[in-house]
Amino acid sequence: MDRCEFAKILRNGRIRKKLTQTELAERGGLTLRAVQYWEQGQKNISLENADKLLKALGVEIKIGGSE
Repeated sequence: MDRCEFAKILRNGRIRKKLTQTELAERGGLTLRAVQYWEQGQKNISLENADKLLKALGVEIKIGGSE
């Protein structure tokens, strides 16, 4: 998954949960500026930080497979 695709997932998830970027950053234990970068697709995100944000949103990404 590229960073632009992740940015869309992050933004859409945040909007669905009716959270501001500040609220999401606080829930994930991250900075507002970092969330802004990731949501705009300007910076790469580590798996650890992606996991924090997705858990804060209650979002699960399933990687393809035939199971």
